[in-house]
Amino acid sequence: MALSLIVLLIPVILVIVAYRSLYQGDSVVTVDPTETIASAGRAGITDLPPATAPPGWSIISATFREGVLRIGYLDQRQKGVQLVQARGTLDQPRPGDKSMTGSHDGVSVLLLTQEADLEPLAKLLPIPVSANNLR
Repeated sequence: MALSLIVLLIPVILVIVAYRSLYQGDSVVTVDPTETIASAGRAGITDLPPATAPPGWSIISATFREGVLRIGYLDQRQKGVQLVQARGTLDQPRPGDKSMTGSHDGVSVLLLTQEADLEPLAKLLPIPVSANNLR
């Protein structure tokens, strides 16, 4: 019985090791937000964020749906940050979330996180943002 279990586990272990070493299975998949940001610009949203992340950060998602631009980032410590930008007002963050907000010419921007430092991203934005409820 033990021998048959070992025979079954060896291929599984080999597949996992191959995935991690040959295909960088533990690395973060990044995206290029350039096309998404351009779509938001064509829809009339101004003062758009840059298509680059702060040094050491990664852009992991970018969507533009129903007039709202959302870009997801990971900081150096792999903590998540979301940028939300739209014309008009945005929903308030959930209690307990760290956030920064700003607006200019009818365009609002909101930065959300639970644990990351928002300052490096805030410095890149064309719309000045200020802290709401930083813990």
